[in-house]
Amino acid sequence: MIFLFLLIAPAAYTQTNNPKGLKKPDITTRIWLGSHVLPGSGQVYNRDYWKIPIFYAGMGTMAYQGYQMNSDYKKWQKTYLALPTSDPDREKFKIKATEYRQNRNLYYAAATAFYLASVSDAVLVYNRGKHSPAAASILSTLVPGMGQAYNGAYWKIPIIYGGLSTFYFIIDWNNRGYNRFRTALFNLIDGDPATVDEFNGTRTQEELRYYMDNYRRNRDLSALGFAVVYALNIIDANVDGHLYDWNVDDNLTFRVEPAVFNPSQNLTYNTPAFGVSCRVTF
Repeated sequence: MIFLFLLIAPAAYTQTNNPKGLKKPDITTRIWLGSHVLPGSGQVYNRDYWKIPIFYAGMGTMAYQGYQMNSDYKKWQKTYLALPTSDPDREKFKIKATEYRQNRNLYYAAATAFYLASVSDAVLVYNRGKHSPAAASILSTLVPGMGQAYNGAYWKIPIIYGGLSTFYFIIDWNNRGYNRFRTALFNLIDGDPATVDEFNGTRTQEELRYYMDNYRRNRDLSALGFAVVYALNIIDANVDGHLYDWNVDDNLTFRVEPAVFNPSQNLTYNTPAFGVSCRVTF
């Protein structure tokens, strides 16, 4: 409640103590932080009270369904692990557990989507009627590409998601290779004759460790590349937000073009001269 008061108080003070119509400070960042800490506080500030139960109902319903699916997943997973490998029904339990796990992830993702929607709505409604670089940065932080859509630079969205998806694929590929060789190395050095690595001992311990380290290094570098693309997406949204209202019409130009110059009429010869003219208009 104290946090909500600190969020709303500046607006109330400005409305009652601004007789000269001074420009109000931009509190986009405060709206964003407030909506993160207490979802719905941004809607309270914007006086969109009717949206609060919608967002909370969505988040609560999806989170509860995810919790239920997670409980069922644990039950089926426990039963699957308890069955002997020779049991013909073991694969059925594994498939069922996988289904519950996927449904759990979908419900949790939906709850997160409602949460992000509440934050995005608060920022967008607060900046309605104006263009805010802070809003563009915040939107791209929440969902990559949303700030570019806010700035009208839609053509950049496929580039952003192309870079993110490429690095994600490389991360996943190298992580699977890392886990593969790590498991093989563990099976080779665990001292248990019952566990045999997938290469049946054809690769030495040094070779397995070499490939494992290479896959891990490539995975980490790819994760760094993913983070760089994500950061550039935020920076680009911020820069475009600042340049959104920049005056670039024909009244503000610098032109360099070929020209023909006629000499003064007082000269004896009236031979034209060719050159380059520079013209600045503002």
